[in-house]
Amino acid sequence: MSEQETRDRGEMDADESGEVEAVESDQQEGNSGEEGEVASPEDELEAARAEAAANYDRYLRSVAELDNYRKRTVRMRTEAREDTLRDLLLQVAPVLDNLHRALNQQTQDADSLKQGVELICGQFNEVLKGYGLAEIEAVGQPFDPNLHEALAEVPSAEHEPGTVMEEMEKGYKLNDKVVRASRVVVSKAIEEK
Repeated sequence: MSEQETRDRGEMDADESGEVEAVESDQQEGNSGEEGEVASPEDELEAARAEAAANYDRYLRSVAELDNYRKRTVRMRTEAREDTLRDLLLQVAPVLDNLHRALNQQTQDADSLKQGVELICGQFNEVLKGYGLAEIEAVGQPFDPNLHEALAEVPSAEHEPGTVMEEMEKGYKLNDKVVRASRVVVSKAIEEK
């Protein structure tokens, strides 16, 4: 190696060793700073206890808040149910009044009594429609086990097999959900002998 190369190499080694010394001195300063900030075990324990107490307090508050929410929800549901029932009864009361009037009527005419009862049924159906209740159409419709409950099957030449011939009890839907299925008589094919 030439003398020039040896000098250059020595300068590079000196530069590198200077950088290493600077890094080591920075690390030592950082360590000495951290050592001064390290808390004693008693302080750490006290801080952990304070944090645990704060967490426990938050937990108790959350549990109480959840319990209050549940109670409030139950109370609101009960009040909503009572309000709905009260509204329904206020609308049904006039229908009941009309039924009592029809019963107290001194007429011997069966046709006028029938017309009065039909009017009352119409009035009652309108009240129920206001709450989303609708009658299920059954007579003349194909039997649907989701909408109809078959009470009997009767042979019929007039109806297609599986058609509702007669409705024994009306069925109802509440907002498109079946509340009560129609109880029906269904036609079946006549058996040939």
